[in-house]
Amino acid sequence: MSAGVVIVGAGLAGAETALALRQFGYMGKVCVIGREPWLPYERPPLSKAFLKDAQRSPQSLFIRPQTVYDEHAIDIRTSVEVLSIDRQAKRLSLSHGNSIDYEKLVLATGGEARMVDVPGATLAGVHTLKSIDDVVALSPQLRAGRKVAIVGGGFVGMEFAATARSFGCPVTVLEAQDRVLARSLSPVISRHLESVHVSHGVFLRTGVTLQRIEGRDRVSGVVLGDGTTLEADLVLVSVGNQPCAELGPLQDIVQGGGVLVDADGCTSDPDVYAVGDCCASIREGFDVPIRLESVQQAVAQAKRVAAGIARYPRPPDEVPWFWSDQYDVKLQMAGLPTRGTREIVRGETKSGKFSVVFLAGNRMTSIQCVNSPGDFVWGRRLIGLRQPLALEVMKDASKSLKQIYADMHERVGQ
Repeated sequence: MSAGVVIVGAGLAGAETALALRQFGYMGKVCVIGREPWLPYERPPLSKAFLKDAQRSPQSLFIRPQTVYDEHAIDIRTSVEVLSIDRQAKRLSLSHGNSIDYEKLVLATGGEARMVDVPGATLAGVHTLKSIDDVVALSPQLRAGRKVAIVGGGFVGMEFAATARSFGCPVTVLEAQDRVLARSLSPVISRHLESVHVSHGVFLRTGVTLQRIEGRDRVSGVVLGDGTTLEADLVLVSVGNQPCAELGPLQDIVQGGGVLVDADGCTSDPDVYAVGDCCASIREGFDVPIRLESVQQAVAQAKRVAAGIARYPRPPDEVPWFWSDQYDVKLQMAGLPTRGTREIVRGETKSGKFSVVFLAGNRMTSIQCVNSPGDFVWGRRLIGLRQPLALEVMKDASKSLKQIYADMHERVGQ
């Protein structure tokens, strides 16, 4: 059986690519193949609202209902796995003995949670948090008084910490770096979030390593590198994601931890594209290809790939942006901090409403905002202008980013 475009991966990136193909006038066959039994769904709520909701329904996370895919003649195949990819024959071998040919192949395989390589990692009660099934397995164990250990102080780990505390669980976060979210956030914001978690009763152990997970039939505790033992009824491993296993037969186009693509999402094979968490690309200010794991990037990449396949005008580039909710803290980020950037704090950290601006030379490359949606909106626009900014102007918090943008926009437009 053949299809014009076959999309491997039925997550957000895969679904948005299929829908964008129709939006841009592509008339050929479109098939989306996914390993999970669900229609494409949103993942950010998994560690927050969806995990908290006792009346949760997987359908509440679906990006679109089945009727939308039917109306656009998009063939969604769930519970199907790609066993092999023959790029010379342009054919995929599928589970259950089937195969499908393609004219254009889009890899939207996403990422899968990394597991720690220590004794006890396979014990009952040790979890990751990446899918609806993970939530189904986790949620019955989140009960008041049950001790939770979280291995990894990244976004998912810290969001889960906040959720577990809302259930009344004692929570300890174990992080190898000297602070949580050290790879992603300014030290100022990282320390602020640490203080918020501590105020909600979370115990933070930074600069530590995990030696083993203890237990017989199920987990009973964790042992750190220095020999310290901590009791735990539940362990969440949250140490990042890696591109999914379907990338195995494509090693010649893999670089930087993902499938290497150009600005249009195309690989070195002109008939193979990649979108979402599985792809890597060269970004200004970075020496090696990087992967960006975000909802907004997945949607933007999907539109670029669909436009290329449909021979539709390429959508304009967007400044990447991200967000995280923890307790009453809304963290919004735009752009990418690069090597050698200067950090400027705007606002008072004690107020719980402030922003950190990143400047490379005299250009703004990124902004990270704590409960400051206005700064986020106008900071993102300032980044998009790609114009030099005076350091003293950015240091003057009495002048809003909205006003700075208006002044810059007027000058650029002249």
